[in-house]
Amino acid sequence: MINKLKPKSEFSRNVLTLMTGATIAQAIPIAISPILTRIYTPEDFGVFALYMGIASIVAVIATGRYEMAIMLPKKDSDAVNIVALSVIISFLVSFISLVIVFVFNTQITTVLGNQEISNWLYFIPITILLTGIYQSFNYWSNRKKQYRRLATSGVIQSSATSTINLSMGFNGFGSSGLIIGQLIGHITATIILVKQVLKIDRLFFYQINKYK
Repeated sequence: MINKLKPKSEFSRNVLTLMTGATIAQAIPIAISPILTRIYTPEDFGVFALYMGIASIVAVIATGRYEMAIMLPKKDSDAVNIVALSVIISFLVSFISLVIVFVFNTQITTVLGNQEISNWLYFIPITILLTGIYQSFNYWSNRKKQYRRLATSGVIQSSATSTINLSMGFNGFGSSGLIIGQLIGHITATIILVKQVLKIDRLFFYQINKYK
C-alpha cells in the first residue's frame, strides 16, 4: 500500500523531497514561536530584525549574483569555476563590509537609532560570507539534482537555530540569543552542505582553474 503511494517519476520524488524539507524547516520555528514570544521581549525582536535586515540587504550582492549562473553552463567544469568565483566574491564583499563597520560603526549606529546594534554590526560580515557560500553550494547542489542534500541542510539550519534560540532565551540572553542562534544555525547548515558537496563532488572541484 505504501509503495503504491510513493511517487513514480524522478521529478515527483524530487518535488516531494524539497517540499518535505521545506515544510519541516518552516514548521520548527512556527511551532516554537509561542515560546519565543514569551522569553524574548519586543525590543529583542526589534534588534534581531534590524540585524537581519541589514545583513539581508548586503547579502544580495554577496556573490555578485554569480551563483545564479551556476545552473547555466553545459559543462560541470565551467559551473564549478563559477562556484569558486562566487565564493571568492563573498569573501571580498564580507571583508569590505567588515572594514566599513570598523570605520563607520558610530555613524551607522547613529543612523539606525539603536545603540544595542553597535556591537552586532561586526557580525554582519560573517552572515554575509555564510550566505554567499551557502547560496553558491546550494545552486551547485541544484545543478547536480542533490535535493535530499538541500532538504537536509534546511532542516538542520532550522533545528540548530531554534535550539539555540530557546536555550539562550531561557537563560536570559535577550537579543543576543536570537542573533547567535541565527549565526550558529547558518554556520552549521553551511558546513554540512559544503562537506556533503565536497564528499560526493570533490573531483569536480579539482577542475577549478584560476585562469578561466
